[in-house]
Amino acid sequence: MSTELIDRYELGDTIGVGAAGIIHRATDRESGEVVALKTLNSHAAANPMIRARFRREINILQRLRHPNIIALKDAGGKTVLYYSMELVDGGTVKSLLDNGGRLPWPVVADLGIQLCSALQCAHNNGVIHRDLKPGNLFLTSDGVLKLADFGIARDLTSQDLTEKGQTVGTHAYMAPEQIRGEQSVSEKADLYALGCCLFEMLTHRKPFLADNHRELYDQHLKVIPPRVSDFCRDCPPELDLLVDQLLSKTPDQRPFNARQVQAKLLQLFSSEQNQLPNPRANGLQSTDSQRKDPLTENLPVDADSEPQGTVDVREQGRQILIDRIRNPHLGSPQAAISWQRLVVVAAVVLAIAAAAFVLKE
Repeated sequence: MSTELIDRYELGDTIGVGAAGIIHRATDRESGEVVALKTLNSHAAANPMIRARFRREINILQRLRHPNIIALKDAGGKTVLYYSMELVDGGTVKSLLDNGGRLPWPVVADLGIQLCSALQCAHNNGVIHRDLKPGNLFLTSDGVLKLADFGIARDLTSQDLTEKGQTVGTHAYMAPEQIRGEQSVSEKADLYALGCCLFEMLTHRKPFLADNHRELYDQHLKVIPPRVSDFCRDCPPELDLLVDQLLSKTPDQRPFNARQVQAKLLQLFSSEQNQLPNPRANGLQSTDSQRKDPLTENLPVDADSEPQGTVDVREQGRQILIDRIRNPHLGSPQAAISWQRLVVVAAVVLAIAAAAFVLKE
């Protein structure tokens, strides 16, 4: 570690390790602020292309100031390249899915709205992320999404660092034009990856599954993707259609931009058919004819609020997200099944006890 870094930062735990760098929790000695400090390892630092991409990432983060994009704090390094960024304390969307399974559609729509806002900011500044995936979507403890890792981003305002025909990205989320290594890759590639992310959040599986990269590439290029509704029974038809449009093979068939996607996601919360009934309003009771799902039928209702015809779906979705962040296994299907079994067992025991009491009498 260089003297420059030791003088500026007090290093804490390692919170992330990659092929090219390492991220530490660190305390800025000047401000006292706790940050995430990213440095290049010695092997990566010897590679001119990796050093150039690292500097490019710093330049991009300096330009992108947005509440849903990870904030750059400081950057430098004469012997060791580094930059510090805000420390986000709620994990990632990937960790939520790994620990608790799929997310309810109101949570996914809310996260999608935030992500679209970040993407539109990047695209307006000539930046294509090119590596959108749940592992790069960080969360604060109060449910605010932060888009991170612009390490392989394409900056349209500077010379492209990717050689012609070279494929960059994460295989499971790459648009067909990325896989083909096309030079004309646009922000529509990020929209395709957005569709992959929304699909995975809603179903807890990726749109395409394969044993190797070649098969996976072939599916992205040629195979019609499955529909969210094949796996998620409570998904609104409008959201199902939107994800399908985002996964179109041809860029021109995808939505116009991230702002248009955001508008469609916002419409989900204003659509009457997607409103959740408030059971305290007019003695409403759920019926078998209503669309049900274990993750959404028990949305919390403020007991102190006045009964209304519907609850604020986005607000309740945000509360579910916060609860999942604080209790990572809350949404686990195994946990839900365990509770259901417990209730059934308790009911059976009570029934037997009641029958025995009647017979005794």
